[in-house]
Amino acid sequence: MSGKHEGHSGADVPIPVEEWQALSEQAADVVLVLDDDGACEWTSSEGTQLIGRPIRDVVLGDQTEALHELLSEGSGGPVWLRIPTRTHEVRWVYAVGQPRLDGRGWVVQLRMPRQVGVASHDFGDPGLDAVTGVAGRERALDEVAFLLSATPRTGKEIAVACCGMDGFAAINERLGEAAADEVLRIVAGRICDTLRSGDLVARLEGDRFLVVLRGVHHLRGAIRVANKVRAVIEDPIVLASGEIAQTASVGVTLISRGESVDSVLERAEGAMALAKEAGRNTVMSSPPI
Repeated sequence: MSGKHEGHSGADVPIPVEEWQALSEQAADVVLVLDDDGACEWTSSEGTQLIGRPIRDVVLGDQTEALHELLSEGSGGPVWLRIPTRTHEVRWVYAVGQPRLDGRGWVVQLRMPRQVGVASHDFGDPGLDAVTGVAGRERALDEVAFLLSATPRTGKEIAVACCGMDGFAAINERLGEAAADEVLRIVAGRICDTLRSGDLVARLEGDRFLVVLRGVHHLRGAIRVANKVRAVIEDPIVLASGEIAQTASVGVTLISRGESVDSVLERAEGAMALAKEAGRNTVMSSPPI
């Protein structure tokens, strides 16, 4: 980017929410067309206040290096960027870019990771699971497919974890479907509360959840997060009928650019099956380490 905008303070504080509200809160992708100085000429969002402003004003002040990486010749991302939200928190977005056909600037796509909390879900959204309120299977597979097409280089890995409830069928048989659904909602909420903004929680089907972890540095880091998930699930669950103990077996793997969604799920579910065979309430990885 040109030094034309180097006077920008870059302070790590939220910028005025009125200007960037449309960008930071959209659930869909946002496309920005930038000139050769990095200023926005057009946006697909309703944030018309972005027009004429440098992209570095959209993100927080510590993102200068990531922006230079995104717009460097031959790079194009994806990179992780942080943008402010209405509540003066921050949201992570995936950013990918490419030079404009006329060579005078860039086209940048910002994709909002879909972290769905059970406290704020909309059960009318067809992309959400009707029981737990987290993402449903199709939304999860769509997210994994996107990540496979835009996987960051080594050092910014994406991990997928498959969590299977241990002995869950017995709860359904002993306490009934309503109690079993309540357990699933509680487990989904605990998983969401354990993860960072931008990670994804989804219910694949039955008693299986899928977790997508962004920006882990290596498989060991993903295993550490998976163990945190496993630990919060095993905390006692209090229902109207009494307190129950529930555990989960978790399988973790990293994704690689160009592979299929099926191959990712096969590895994660295979590692989960090994965790169950190893005695349940544990985490296994693929490849094992």
